[in-house]
Amino acid sequence: MAPRRILIDNATLGGVERITGQVQTANLDQVDNDILCLERLVTAILFSDELLAIDDYKDRFRTQRLKAFDYVRFHKPDEEVRTSIAEDAGAFARGMMFSFDGAEPAADVAAFFEALRIEPQLRWNIFVSSEYLTLSLLVRDTRHASYEHRIDGVLIGEDLDTERSAELPDNTPTVSVVGRPEIEDVKELVRALASGNPNFAGTHANSMLDRLVFGYGWAAERSYFYNAMADRESADVCLAPLRDAFCESCCRIDHPGQVGSLIEALKRTTRTSLEAILEPDGRARFAMRLPFFVSYLISRTDNPEQCIDLALSLRSRPEFAGCRTILDNLQHLSPADRTREINGILRYLEQSCADLMRRYEVSTDGGPQYSLTLGVSGIGIGTSAKLSQLFRSYRNRPFSRVFRNIAQDMLNVERMGSLHDRIRSSLREHPKPRWSRISMTPRVLRRRENEHGRPVDF
Repeated sequence: MAPRRILIDNATLGGVERITGQVQTANLDQVDNDILCLERLVTAILFSDELLAIDDYKDRFRTQRLKAFDYVRFHKPDEEVRTSIAEDAGAFARGMMFSFDGAEPAADVAAFFEALRIEPQLRWNIFVSSEYLTLSLLVRDTRHASYEHRIDGVLIGEDLDTERSAELPDNTPTVSVVGRPEIEDVKELVRALASGNPNFAGTHANSMLDRLVFGYGWAAERSYFYNAMADRESADVCLAPLRDAFCESCCRIDHPGQVGSLIEALKRTTRTSLEAILEPDGRARFAMRLPFFVSYLISRTDNPEQCIDLALSLRSRPEFAGCRTILDNLQHLSPADRTREINGILRYLEQSCADLMRRYEVSTDGGPQYSLTLGVSGIGIGTSAKLSQLFRSYRNRPFSRVFRNIAQDMLNVERMGSLHDRIRSSLREHPKPRWSRISMTPRVLRRRENEHGRPVDF
Protein backbone atom coordinates (compact mmCIF):
# COMPACT_ATOMS: atom_id res chain seq x y z
CA MET A 1 0.00 0.00 0.00
CA ALA A 2 1.25 3.49 -0.85
CA PRO A 3 2.39 5.64 2.10
CA ARG A 4 -0.26 7.94 3.54
CA ARG A 5 0.63 11.55 2.85
CA ILE A 6 -0.82 14.64 4.51
CA LEU A 7 -0.47 18.16 3.15
CA ILE A 8 -0.28 20.68 5.99
CA ASP A 9 -1.08 24.34 5.40
CA ASN A 10 1.20 27.29 6.09
CA ALA A 11 -1.09 28.89 8.69
CA THR A 12 -0.74 25.78 10.85
CA LEU A 13 3.05 25.91 10.56
CA GLY A 14 2.95 29.63 11.41
CA GLY A 15 1.05 28.89 14.63
CA VAL A 16 3.59 26.21 15.53
CA GLU A 17 6.44 28.69 14.98
CA ARG A 18 4.86 31.03 17.52
CA ILE A 19 4.03 28.43 20.19
CA THR A 20 7.56 26.98 19.96
CA GLY A 21 9.13 30.44 20.31
CA GLN A 22 10.71 30.60 16.87
CA VAL A 23 8.62 33.71 16.15
CA GLN A 24 7.41 36.34 18.61
CA THR A 25 3.75 36.44 19.62
CA ALA A 26 2.34 39.96 19.36
CA ASN A 27 -1.30 39.30 20.27
CA LEU A 28 -1.70 37.08 23.33
CA ASP A 29 -5.22 36.04 22.36
CA GLN A 30 -3.56 34.06 19.55
CA VAL A 31 -1.90 31.63 21.95
CA ASP A 32 -4.75 29.12 22.17
CA ASN A 33 -5.14 29.15 18.38
CA ASP A 34 -1.44 28.34 18.14
CA ILE A 35 -1.84 25.45 20.60
CA LEU A 36 -4.52 24.11 18.25
CA CYS A 37 -2.09 24.50 15.35
CA LEU A 38 0.42 22.39 17.28
CA GLU A 39 -2.33 19.82 17.92
CA ARG A 40 -3.03 19.65 14.20
CA LEU A 41 0.65 19.23 13.38
CA VAL A 42 1.27 16.38 15.84
CA THR A 43 -1.98 14.67 14.75
CA ALA A 44 -0.88 14.97 11.11
CA ILE A 45 2.48 13.44 12.05
CA LEU A 46 0.85 10.50 13.84
CA PHE A 47 -1.62 9.78 11.05
CA SER A 48 0.76 10.14 8.11
CA ASP A 49 3.78 8.40 6.68
CA GLU A 50 4.93 11.63 5.04
CA LEU A 51 4.17 15.32 5.65
CA LEU A 52 4.03 17.77 2.75
CA ALA A 53 3.72 21.56 2.58
CA ILE A 54 3.44 24.08 -0.22
CA ASP A 55 6.54 26.24 -0.62
CA ASP A 56 4.83 29.50 -1.57
CA TYR A 57 5.74 31.87 1.26
CA LYS A 58 7.34 35.19 0.40
CA ASP A 59 11.13 34.94 0.11
CA ARG A 60 11.97 36.78 3.33
CA PHE A 61 10.04 34.17 5.36
CA ARG A 62 11.03 31.03 3.41
CA THR A 63 14.50 30.26 4.79
CA GLN A 64 13.42 30.12 8.42
CA ARG A 65 10.33 28.11 7.51
CA LEU A 66 12.30 25.46 5.60
CA LYS A 67 14.88 25.16 8.39
CA ALA A 68 12.32 24.96 11.20
CA PHE A 69 10.38 22.08 9.65
CA ASP A 70 13.05 19.79 8.26
CA TYR A 71 10.75 16.76 8.75
CA VAL A 72 8.26 18.24 6.24
CA ARG A 73 8.81 17.91 2.49
CA PHE A 74 8.19 21.33 0.93
CA HIS A 75 6.89 21.22 -2.62
CA LYS A 76 7.19 24.23 -4.89
CA PRO A 77 4.38 23.87 -7.44
CA ASP A 78 4.68 24.96 -11.04
CA GLU A 79 3.77 28.66 -11.07
CA GLU A 80 1.18 28.21 -13.79
CA VAL A 81 -0.51 25.43 -11.81
CA ARG A 82 -0.42 27.42 -8.56
CA THR A 83 -1.86 30.50 -10.26
CA SER A 84 -4.64 28.51 -11.92
CA ILE A 85 -5.69 26.85 -8.65
CA ALA A 86 -5.45 30.18 -6.79
CA GLU A 87 -7.72 31.82 -9.37
CA ASP A 88 -10.29 29.03 -8.99
CA ALA A 89 -10.01 29.30 -5.20
CA GLY A 90 -10.52 33.08 -5.34
CA ALA A 91 -13.60 32.65 -7.53
CA PHE A 92 -14.98 30.09 -5.06
CA ALA A 93 -14.44 32.51 -2.15
CA ARG A 94 -16.01 35.45 -3.99
CA GLY A 95 -19.04 33.27 -4.68
CA MET A 96 -19.63 32.66 -0.97
CA MET A 97 -22.35 34.95 0.38
CA PHE A 98 -21.84 36.87 3.62
CA SER A 99 -25.56 37.48 4.08
CA PHE A 100 -27.61 39.46 6.58
CA ASP A 101 -31.30 39.17 7.32
CA GLY A 102 -31.82 42.31 9.32
CA ALA A 103 -29.13 42.65 11.98
CA GLU A 104 -27.96 39.03 11.98
CA PRO A 105 -26.01 36.79 9.58
CA ALA A 106 -28.19 34.47 7.53
CA ALA A 107 -28.09 31.62 5.01
CA ASP A 108 -24.69 30.00 4.31
CA VAL A 109 -22.55 32.23 6.53
CA ALA A 110 -24.80 31.45 9.51
CA ALA A 111 -23.53 27.85 9.32
CA PHE A 112 -19.95 29.18 9.56
CA PHE A 113 -20.74 31.01 12.80
CA GLU A 114 -22.58 27.95 14.08
CA ALA A 115 -19.38 25.94 13.52
CA LEU A 116 -17.36 28.64 15.33
CA ARG A 117 -20.02 28.81 18.07
CA ILE A 118 -20.28 32.60 18.02
CA GLU A 119 -23.30 34.88 17.49
CA PRO A 120 -22.51 38.13 15.64
CA GLN A 121 -25.05 40.94 15.34
CA LEU A 122 -24.94 44.36 13.65
CA ARG A 123 -25.67 47.02 16.28
CA TRP A 124 -25.54 50.73 16.93
CA ASN A 125 -23.26 51.66 19.84
CA ILE A 126 -24.62 54.88 21.34
CA PHE A 127 -22.37 57.55 22.90
CA VAL A 128 -24.40 60.62 23.88
CA SER A 129 -25.81 61.81 20.52
CA SER A 130 -23.39 59.83 18.32
CA GLU A 131 -24.04 56.31 17.06
CA TYR A 132 -21.29 53.99 15.84
CA LEU A 133 -21.87 50.93 13.68
CA THR A 134 -20.39 47.73 15.08
CA LEU A 135 -20.54 44.01 14.53
CA SER A 136 -20.88 42.81 18.11
CA LEU A 137 -20.82 39.30 19.56
CA LEU A 138 -23.81 38.24 21.64
CA VAL A 139 -22.61 36.56 24.85
CA ARG A 140 -24.16 35.28 28.04
CA ASP A 141 -21.94 37.46 30.24
CA THR A 142 -19.64 40.20 28.91
CA ARG A 143 -17.35 39.75 31.93
CA HIS A 144 -16.68 36.10 31.10
CA ALA A 145 -16.22 35.83 27.35
CA SER A 146 -12.71 34.43 26.97
CA TYR A 147 -13.88 32.04 24.24
CA GLU A 148 -14.92 34.92 21.98
CA HIS A 149 -11.55 36.64 22.49
CA ARG A 150 -9.78 33.41 21.53
CA ILE A 151 -11.87 33.11 18.37
CA ASP A 152 -10.77 36.64 17.49
CA GLY A 153 -7.21 35.39 18.02
CA VAL A 154 -7.91 32.71 15.39
CA LEU A 155 -8.91 35.45 12.92
CA ILE A 156 -5.78 37.43 13.72
CA GLY A 157 -3.64 34.35 13.03
CA GLU A 158 -5.21 34.04 9.57
CA ASP A 159 -4.51 37.71 8.87
CA LEU A 160 -0.81 37.09 9.55
CA ASP A 161 -0.83 34.19 7.07
CA THR A 162 -2.08 36.35 4.21
CA GLU A 163 0.75 38.84 4.86
CA ARG A 164 3.32 36.08 4.27
CA SER A 165 1.70 34.18 1.39
CA ALA A 166 2.41 34.68 -2.29
CA GLU A 167 0.23 37.20 -4.09
CA LEU A 168 -3.28 35.85 -4.58
CA PRO A 169 -6.44 36.95 -6.42
CA ASP A 170 -9.17 38.80 -4.53
CA ASN A 171 -11.00 36.41 -2.18
CA THR A 172 -13.54 38.81 -0.63
CA PRO A 173 -16.98 37.19 -0.39
CA THR A 174 -20.06 38.98 -1.68
CA VAL A 175 -22.00 40.82 1.04
CA SER A 176 -25.78 40.70 0.72
CA VAL A 177 -28.78 41.91 2.71
CA VAL A 178 -32.27 40.46 2.40
CA GLY A 179 -34.45 43.01 0.60
CA ARG A 180 -31.50 45.26 -0.38
CA PRO A 181 -30.13 43.94 -3.71
CA GLU A 182 -27.99 47.06 -4.25
CA ILE A 183 -25.66 46.06 -1.37
CA GLU A 184 -22.75 43.87 -2.51
CA ASP A 185 -19.82 44.74 -0.23
CA VAL A 186 -18.97 46.10 3.22
CA LYS A 187 -18.65 49.71 2.03
CA GLU A 188 -22.13 49.64 0.51
CA LEU A 189 -23.48 48.02 3.68
CA VAL A 190 -22.02 50.77 5.87
CA ARG A 191 -23.19 53.46 3.43
CA ALA A 192 -26.76 52.11 3.42
CA LEU A 193 -26.94 52.04 7.21
CA ALA A 194 -25.31 55.46 7.56
CA SER A 195 -27.79 57.06 5.16
CA GLY A 196 -30.69 55.97 7.36
CA ASN A 197 -29.22 57.19 10.64
CA PRO A 198 -28.78 60.97 11.15
CA ASN A 199 -26.64 60.26 14.24
CA PHE A 200 -24.15 58.05 12.36
CA ALA A 201 -20.61 58.89 13.50
CA GLY A 202 -18.58 56.10 11.88
CA THR A 203 -17.66 52.47 12.46
CA HIS A 204 -16.77 51.48 16.01
CA ALA A 205 -13.08 50.69 16.58
CA ASN A 206 -13.94 47.33 18.18
CA SER A 207 -16.21 46.17 15.36
CA MET A 208 -15.45 42.69 13.99
CA LEU A 209 -17.20 43.31 10.66
CA ASP A 210 -14.10 43.63 8.48
CA ARG A 211 -12.26 40.78 10.26
CA LEU A 212 -15.16 38.36 9.96
CA VAL A 213 -15.82 39.13 6.30
CA PHE A 214 -12.10 38.76 5.58
CA GLY A 215 -11.84 35.57 7.66
CA TYR A 216 -14.80 33.96 5.90
CA GLY A 217 -13.40 34.68 2.44
CA TRP A 218 -9.82 33.75 3.33
CA ALA A 219 -10.91 30.49 4.97
CA ALA A 220 -12.96 29.64 1.87
CA GLU A 221 -10.10 30.44 -0.52
CA ARG A 222 -7.43 28.59 1.46
CA SER A 223 -9.66 25.55 2.05
CA TYR A 224 -10.31 25.24 -1.68
CA PHE A 225 -6.65 25.88 -2.55
CA TYR A 226 -5.19 23.26 -0.21
CA ASN A 227 -7.78 20.61 -1.05
CA ALA A 228 -7.02 21.06 -4.76
CA MET A 229 -3.27 20.96 -4.10
CA ALA A 230 -3.68 17.84 -1.97
CA ASP A 231 -5.53 16.17 -4.83
CA ARG A 232 -2.59 16.85 -7.17
CA GLU A 233 -0.19 15.36 -4.61
CA SER A 234 -2.39 12.32 -3.83
CA ALA A 235 -2.50 13.46 -0.23
CA ASP A 236 -4.98 14.15 2.53
CA VAL A 237 -4.96 17.65 3.99
CA CYS A 238 -4.53 19.17 7.46
CA LEU A 239 -6.02 22.65 7.80
CA ALA A 240 -5.67 25.44 10.36
CA PRO A 241 -8.57 25.79 12.86
CA LEU A 242 -10.58 28.49 11.03
CA ARG A 243 -10.38 26.55 7.76
CA ASP A 244 -11.58 23.35 9.42
CA ALA A 245 -14.51 25.38 10.76
CA PHE A 246 -15.27 26.59 7.23
CA CYS A 247 -15.26 23.01 5.88
CA GLU A 248 -17.50 21.92 8.74
CA SER A 249 -19.88 24.77 7.85
CA CYS A 250 -20.09 23.47 4.27
CA CYS A 251 -21.15 20.10 5.71
CA ARG A 252 -23.76 21.90 7.83
CA ILE A 253 -25.09 23.70 4.73
CA ASP A 254 -25.38 20.53 2.66
CA HIS A 255 -26.63 18.30 5.48
CA PRO A 256 -28.52 20.53 7.95
CA GLY A 257 -29.18 18.86 11.26
CA GLN A 258 -26.91 15.88 10.65
CA VAL A 259 -23.58 17.44 11.60
CA GLY A 260 -24.81 18.84 14.89
CA SER A 261 -26.56 15.59 15.79
CA LEU A 262 -23.44 13.51 15.10
CA ILE A 263 -21.25 15.75 17.24
CA GLU A 264 -23.77 16.04 20.08
CA ALA A 265 -24.30 12.26 20.10
CA LEU A 266 -20.59 11.71 20.80
CA LYS A 267 -20.59 14.37 23.50
CA ARG A 268 -23.44 12.63 25.34
CA THR A 269 -21.78 9.23 25.71
CA THR A 270 -18.36 7.82 26.48
CA ARG A 271 -19.30 4.32 25.33
CA THR A 272 -18.84 4.91 21.60
CA SER A 273 -15.97 6.42 19.65
CA LEU A 274 -17.76 6.93 16.34
CA GLU A 275 -21.22 7.96 15.13
CA ALA A 276 -22.13 7.65 11.45
CA ILE A 277 -24.92 8.37 9.00
CA LEU A 278 -24.72 6.16 5.93
CA GLU A 279 -26.65 6.42 2.69
CA PRO A 280 -27.55 3.59 0.27
CA ASP A 281 -24.98 4.73 -2.30
CA GLY A 282 -22.10 4.45 0.17
CA ARG A 283 -21.83 8.10 1.10
CA ALA A 284 -21.24 8.75 4.78
CA ARG A 285 -20.95 11.49 7.34
CA PHE A 286 -19.30 10.42 10.57
CA ALA A 287 -17.92 11.93 13.76
CA MET A 288 -15.15 10.27 15.74
CA ARG A 289 -13.64 10.84 19.15
CA LEU A 290 -9.85 10.98 19.34
CA PRO A 291 -7.41 11.94 22.10
CA PHE A 292 -6.30 15.55 22.39
CA PHE A 293 -2.73 14.55 21.63
CA VAL A 294 -1.04 17.79 22.76
CA SER A 295 -2.13 17.13 26.36
CA TYR A 296 -0.73 13.60 26.25
CA LEU A 297 2.55 14.71 24.67
CA ILE A 298 3.18 17.71 26.93
CA SER A 299 2.38 15.59 30.01
CA ARG A 300 5.45 13.52 29.08
CA THR A 301 7.76 16.31 27.92
CA ASP A 302 8.86 19.80 28.94
CA ASN A 303 8.10 22.01 25.93
CA PRO A 304 6.34 22.10 22.53
CA GLU A 305 9.45 21.16 20.52
CA GLN A 306 9.78 17.98 22.55
CA CYS A 307 6.09 17.26 21.84
CA ILE A 308 6.89 17.24 18.13
CA ASP A 309 9.92 14.99 18.63
CA LEU A 310 7.84 12.56 20.69
CA ALA A 311 5.09 12.50 18.05
CA LEU A 312 7.69 11.68 15.39
CA SER A 313 8.94 8.77 17.51
CA LEU A 314 5.39 7.46 18.18
CA ARG A 315 4.44 7.58 14.50
CA SER A 316 5.67 4.04 13.78
CA ARG A 317 3.67 2.39 16.57
CA PRO A 318 1.22 -0.24 15.28
CA GLU A 319 -1.89 1.54 16.58
CA PHE A 320 -1.13 4.57 14.41
CA ALA A 321 0.03 2.54 11.41
CA GLY A 322 -3.20 0.55 11.57
CA CYS A 323 -5.34 3.66 11.79
CA ARG A 324 -3.52 5.14 8.79
CA THR A 325 -4.39 2.04 6.78
CA ILE A 326 -8.07 2.31 7.71
CA LEU A 327 -8.24 6.01 6.80
CA ASP A 328 -6.46 5.31 3.53
CA ASN A 329 -9.08 2.67 2.69
CA LEU A 330 -11.77 5.36 2.93
CA GLN A 331 -10.01 7.15 0.09
CA HIS A 332 -10.19 4.12 -2.21
CA LEU A 333 -13.70 2.70 -2.02
CA SER A 334 -14.56 0.35 -4.86
CA PRO A 335 -17.52 1.28 -7.11
CA ALA A 336 -19.36 -1.96 -6.28
CA ASP A 337 -20.72 -2.86 -2.84
CA ARG A 338 -19.71 0.55 -1.54
CA THR A 339 -22.22 0.50 1.33
CA ARG A 340 -21.03 -2.83 2.71
CA GLU A 341 -17.41 -1.78 2.26
CA ILE A 342 -17.74 1.52 4.08
CA ASN A 343 -19.68 -0.18 6.89
CA GLY A 344 -16.75 -2.48 7.46
CA ILE A 345 -14.19 0.33 7.28
CA LEU A 346 -16.09 2.49 9.77
CA ARG A 347 -16.41 -0.47 12.15
CA TYR A 348 -12.62 -0.91 12.14
CA LEU A 349 -12.18 2.86 12.48
CA GLU A 350 -14.36 2.90 15.61
CA GLN A 351 -12.28 0.12 17.14
CA SER A 352 -9.07 2.03 16.34
CA CYS A 353 -10.41 5.27 17.84
CA ALA A 354 -11.43 3.44 21.01
CA ASP A 355 -7.95 1.90 21.26
CA LEU A 356 -6.28 5.30 20.85
CA MET A 357 -8.54 6.81 23.52
CA ARG A 358 -7.55 4.05 25.98
CA ARG A 359 -3.85 4.61 25.31
CA TYR A 360 -3.56 8.38 24.94
CA GLU A 361 -6.50 10.08 26.68
CA VAL A 362 -5.60 12.60 29.37
CA SER A 363 -7.90 13.87 32.11
CA THR A 364 -7.05 17.03 34.03
CA ASP A 365 -8.74 18.85 36.90
CA GLY A 366 -10.86 20.53 34.21
CA GLY A 367 -12.22 17.19 33.00
CA PRO A 368 -11.59 14.62 30.25
CA GLN A 369 -10.00 15.80 27.02
CA TYR A 370 -10.88 14.50 23.59
CA SER A 371 -11.23 15.93 20.11
CA LEU A 372 -14.33 15.61 17.95
CA THR A 373 -13.57 15.14 14.27
CA LEU A 374 -16.18 15.33 11.52
CA GLY A 375 -15.64 13.08 8.51
CA VAL A 376 -17.14 12.89 5.02
CA SER A 377 -16.57 10.01 2.66
CA GLY A 378 -17.72 8.65 -0.67
CA ILE A 379 -19.35 11.89 -1.79
CA GLY A 380 -20.43 12.01 -5.44
CA ILE A 381 -19.33 15.38 -6.73
CA GLY A 382 -22.11 17.40 -8.30
CA THR A 383 -22.33 21.03 -9.33
CA SER A 384 -24.44 22.96 -6.82
CA ALA A 385 -23.87 21.87 -3.21
CA LYS A 386 -21.12 23.62 -1.23
CA LEU A 387 -19.12 20.44 -0.63
CA SER A 388 -19.25 19.65 -4.33
CA GLN A 389 -17.82 23.09 -5.11
CA LEU A 390 -15.18 22.83 -2.39
CA PHE A 391 -14.01 19.42 -3.65
CA ARG A 392 -14.59 20.02 -7.34
CA SER A 393 -11.22 18.51 -8.28
CA TYR A 394 -12.48 15.13 -7.01
CA ARG A 395 -15.39 14.93 -9.44
CA ASN A 396 -16.57 11.32 -10.02
CA ARG A 397 -13.99 9.85 -7.64
CA PRO A 398 -14.38 8.54 -4.08
CA PHE A 399 -12.51 10.42 -1.36
CA SER A 400 -12.73 11.25 2.33
CA ARG A 401 -11.88 14.22 4.50
CA VAL A 402 -11.91 14.89 8.25
CA PHE A 403 -12.29 18.25 10.01
CA ARG A 404 -11.59 19.04 13.66
CA ASN A 405 -14.34 20.74 15.67
CA ILE A 406 -12.89 24.04 16.86
CA ALA A 407 -15.31 24.56 19.76
CA GLN A 408 -14.42 21.22 21.38
CA ASP A 409 -10.71 21.83 20.86
CA MET A 410 -10.93 25.27 22.48
CA LEU A 411 -12.62 23.55 25.44
CA ASN A 412 -9.71 21.10 25.57
CA VAL A 413 -7.23 23.97 25.78
CA GLU A 414 -9.31 25.55 28.54
CA ARG A 415 -9.20 22.27 30.48
CA MET A 416 -5.42 21.80 30.24
CA GLY A 417 -4.83 23.25 33.71
CA SER A 418 -1.15 23.21 34.66
CA LEU A 419 -0.32 21.65 31.28
CA HIS A 420 -1.32 24.96 29.68
CA ASP A 421 1.59 26.71 31.41
CA ARG A 422 3.97 24.02 30.17
CA ILE A 423 2.76 24.12 26.55
CA ARG A 424 3.39 27.86 26.43
CA SER A 425 6.76 27.66 28.19
CA SER A 426 8.68 28.47 24.98
CA LEU A 427 6.49 31.44 24.04
CA ARG A 428 8.35 34.65 23.16
CA GLU A 429 6.09 37.60 23.84
CA HIS A 430 6.47 40.77 21.82
CA PRO A 431 7.97 43.60 23.94
CA LYS A 432 4.62 45.36 23.65
CA PRO A 433 2.06 42.53 23.53
CA ARG A 434 -1.57 43.22 22.68
CA TRP A 435 -4.94 41.67 23.46
CA SER A 436 -7.98 41.47 21.23
CA ARG A 437 -10.55 44.25 21.47
CA ILE A 438 -14.00 43.14 20.44
CA SER A 439 -17.50 44.50 20.95
CA MET A 440 -19.75 42.28 23.07
CA THR A 441 -23.43 42.54 23.94
CA PRO A 442 -25.43 40.55 26.52
CA ARG A 443 -27.52 37.95 24.70
CA VAL A 444 -30.66 39.15 26.50
CA LEU A 445 -30.44 42.37 24.43
CA ARG A 446 -30.61 40.54 21.09
CA ARG A 447 -33.88 42.26 20.15
CA ARG A 448 -33.85 45.08 22.69
CA GLU A 449 -32.63 48.66 22.92
CA ASN A 450 -31.10 50.43 25.89
CA GLU A 451 -29.17 53.64 26.44
CA HIS A 452 -25.95 52.01 25.15
CA GLY A 453 -27.14 50.49 21.89
CA ARG A 454 -29.64 48.63 19.73
CA PRO A 455 -29.74 46.22 16.77
CA VAL A 456 -29.59 47.89 13.35
CA ASP A 457 -32.78 48.11 11.31
CA PHE A 458 -32.62 48.30 7.54
